[in-house]
Amino acid sequence: VLGAAAARPADPGWRAPGGLVDFLLSATASDDLLPALEAPFPEVVRHVIEKIGTTLDIPQQLKACHATLTHGGVAELAALAEVPFLHSAVTDVVRLAAAAQDPAAVLERAERVAAEAASEDEAASVGETASSGEKASQDEAATREAEEDAPPPTGEELVRRLRELTQGYGKFPLGAVDWELLLAEHKREPFPWLPLKLLASRPDCPDELVLAAYRRSSHLPDTSPLPWRLLTETDWKDGYHHDRLAHLLRRGIREGAYPVDRVLAEVRPASRVLASLPDHMEPLGPAMAGLLEPLGDDFAAWRALYSLLPRFTGTSAELVAAAVEQQAKHRGKSWPRPLEAEYPVKRPEGARAVFLQLFQQATEEVRMALAPHLDRRCVQHLLVFHQPSPALRDLFVSLHGTSVLASVASDWELPAEKIEELLLHDDPKINTSLYVYTALTDEQRRGVLAGRRFGPVPGTEPLPITDELIEEIRVSGRRHWLLPICESGDPRLARILLGKIKLHTLAGQLHLLVKVWERHGAEEVRGLLEETEFPERRSRKHPLPKATHEIVRGALEVADGLSVLRAELARSRGPAAQVEFLRSQCGTVDLATPALERMAEEIGPGLPWAELVREHERDPLPDALLVVLAHEDGCPEELRADCGVASLRLDHDMYTHKSTGPRPSPLDLVRHYPLPRRHRRNEWLDRAARLGMLTPLDVLYEARPAGHAAAYLMYHHDRTRQGPPDAAALAVGRAALELATAHLGEDPEAWALALRLLPDFTGTLPELMSTAAAIVS
Repeated sequence: VLGAAAARPADPGWRAPGGLVDFLLSATASDDLLPALEAPFPEVVRHVIEKIGTTLDIPQQLKACHATLTHGGVAELAALAEVPFLHSAVTDVVRLAAAAQDPAAVLERAERVAAEAASEDEAASVGETASSGEKASQDEAATREAEEDAPPPTGEELVRRLRELTQGYGKFPLGAVDWELLLAEHKREPFPWLPLKLLASRPDCPDELVLAAYRRSSHLPDTSPLPWRLLTETDWKDGYHHDRLAHLLRRGIREGAYPVDRVLAEVRPASRVLASLPDHMEPLGPAMAGLLEPLGDDFAAWRALYSLLPRFTGTSAELVAAAVEQQAKHRGKSWPRPLEAEYPVKRPEGARAVFLQLFQQATEEVRMALAPHLDRRCVQHLLVFHQPSPALRDLFVSLHGTSVLASVASDWELPAEKIEELLLHDDPKINTSLYVYTALTDEQRRGVLAGRRFGPVPGTEPLPITDELIEEIRVSGRRHWLLPICESGDPRLARILLGKIKLHTLAGQLHLLVKVWERHGAEEVRGLLEETEFPERRSRKHPLPKATHEIVRGALEVADGLSVLRAELARSRGPAAQVEFLRSQCGTVDLATPALERMAEEIGPGLPWAELVREHERDPLPDALLVVLAHEDGCPEELRADCGVASLRLDHDMYTHKSTGPRPSPLDLVRHYPLPRRHRRNEWLDRAARLGMLTPLDVLYEARPAGHAAAYLMYHHDRTRQGPPDAAALAVGRAALELATAHLGEDPEAWALALRLLPDFTGTLPELMSTAAAIVS
């Protein structure tokens, strides 16, 4: 094909949309591109070199250059010198040829020299090997070894290659480097970013080039040197550089390039430097101890340091010296602009964050002396983010009371063990913060609203619920916040619950009222039944159904009403009541899934499997419920086996589903209803066949419309023909032949009429054939 193109390269058909040139320019596979190495289209040859140039040897690349000159001219040939995947020797030949009076002669001479060199290598290789296969293998290995052993560029050649570097430098050869030459070249004309990054990756790279690379991108290779001037020649006051300073300091201190004491004494401003230091890393501790020693445990000096931090432009050592000098001005003063704890808590920023890092670097004695002077926000940040020692934590509690620990319960990421530890304090304020700002479990939320005591000290009275928690619940729409109210017995919370969400089960409704009765008496329950307005509820209809009202009012009229209501609650939680609830709620799959969720929320996890099996044997469960139950853990095989058939009934769009009574089998559905219309190739029939509920013979004799049945039988025939002999396929084939022979015989008109009737015929295939035969006769 390419030979034909070379004979008539100007024919526009080669470059037509979808033609040969289009195809080759979109190809990336070597098998497609290698034959086009000498194509009569310069743009294609360039594309080949760009895509697979690294796999081509020098003779191949020279052939490609010759083809480019022949079909594109000198300009196209010269452009190839800019392609980064040419061998340096080929690039030199291209430049020489483009400048010569006879470019073709230059290329031919280079090709001849390359061919002679290849012949000599081949002859030497043949003399040393015993077979042609071994010779070829050794020749390839020698070529690779020669390329790998080729000396890296130096001098002016290295400068040229660096200035031409436009892509990744991972395979760029870099040997001995004349750094003086490169520095002079960079001074004459600065190198671009990529060559600078390559040079900076060398541990012996001069500081000037490392600094130039950093100024271009601020991301140095991991192997680069770290000149001290990186720290002193950058304006770190600019917040844009803050993360860069942290990266430099953490790597430099870890590798020993930046002594900590020198960083503290020479790099500025102090606020940026101190915020960028790594935490708890040797030898950071001794250096920081020496820095903070002049401050001692005098809060006046620490307060001066905190006040100076935001605007101080000097070094960290100068900052401490200035704080000591100004401590007299801060004597006897409290924390400047104190803040209360915040909810939810956020990490400290700015001067507060730096102060707390320095506080943590101080000795335990200093921390204990400063603790009484800290504001509540500092205490919160220390408790949440800095893990103070047990002694310091106990001091905070003695200073501010146990409720100070509520500020710890202000982080949604608070670990579960911390939550359990805080619950042990049995403090209403702590419980309020835990409920609102942490990820309590459902059981823990029920315990908090019920006033349960989690700690080791027993108590006769339940813990009170704070007004703040009641207000937070009132404005919340989170169901998992509201459902634990059922356990609380608090009439205020019960009104909030009934006004905001629906209790779906009788068990959930009775549980709410039983708890109110137990905690606050029958009159509060009566008040809830007679209530006409509930927060957030627009309808004047009472949120509890009529049946629940009748049960509760009946209990209110008897002497031992609470016992009566407890007995009703026990029955509503029983297996029979759960099955009854599921029957009533599971008309569709979309309703069955949330019904199971609501039952688990209001009654508890787990399903009454034994009762479900007995009930299914007595009166089949709704198909939607069966389909959903089959996906639940622990589903018995008796129910799971019926799920496939139930799913078929649900997917049959011509069948009206029933919630009780006998259910049709797939064969009954095929006999009495048209096949489903929405399944491509009647996937419905295929599923029924896999379940063993239908055979191809059933489809042939019973399914309608005839067109759908015929399509399925053809699909079944094509599928089984590719495998081993199938008895069912053979049987339906014989039966179809017998039907056709009996009704249509050898009458072309009968066959033609049957085919014309097939798309719109609503009956079965036998009915179609008999109808066609009757009309023709």
